Amino acid sequence: MWAAQLGAAACAALDTVYDPELDEPITDLGFVRSLTADDGRITVHLRLPTSFCSPNFAYLMASDAKDALSALPGAREVTVLLDDHHDSDLINGGLAADAGYRGTFGHEADRDLEDLRDVFRRKAHTAAMERALTALLRARPGLAEERLGDVLLGDLPDTAATRALLRRRAALGLGTAPTDPALVDDEGRPVPAGEIPLRLRFARSVRISVDGNAHFCRGLLRTRYPDSAADQAPRSCDGGNPVDAAEDGPACEETTTRTRNAGQIA
Repeated sequence: MWAAQLGAAACAALDTVYDPELDEPITDLGFVRSLTADDGRITVHLRLPTSFCSPNFAYLMASDAKDALSALPGAREVTVLLDDHHDSDLINGGLAADAGYRGTFGHEADRDLEDLRDVFRRKAHTAAMERALTALLRARPGLAEERLGDVLLGDLPDTAATRALLRRRAALGLGTAPTDPALVDDEGRPVPAGEIPLRLRFARSVRISVDGNAHFCRGLLRTRYPDSAADQAPRSCDGGNPVDAAEDGPACEETTTRTRNAGQIA
């Protein structure tokens, strides 16, 4: 595969790698510091908002990036390096040795990586569900919160928020058929009518937490690395909830186009 083709494929592969806590691609967040691809060799440098970002989150993103890149047909050798983190040496060494999560952190790995991933998939689903249902409530003022239990996935409009909800349900193994209820608990069970207002308030608090953390981390990254602003994609409305945008970008778009810093990602 030619270098330009491999580089483009590598960028697309990194688009599929998400920050587990912020539920956004690392490319949109500006976490990809540089990418080079030549003669089947891919090298990626990642950066994070602070030197003390959670090591398990950092490892998960770096490991997912290596897995995504290693799956490319033209990739013969993949190196993923985490820069400027207090555990950079440990994480980079573990990735280079293919030691795995527990092999990298030893006794500090207090839970399995898949368990950790599942926790954040559930949070992402809860936030996505709230965005989609809140957008529906705004679009249909006559719809009471207590009636959300009657809403089916097929009743939701075909928007970015609905598509995001379906992706997150699929990641958890929850039903995505048009006849499945839209408001469910973490196991996919419908929420009893009397519990709906409380469940929705809880979901809203999760969504606000995710969005707030994303806004904060984006700002921290721009402060730490001023050149990262060009690599951050504006965030979408997500169905009516304006959540964030780069300081010089539009506040609310259903789709975004990333402006890559040509000097950083070659």
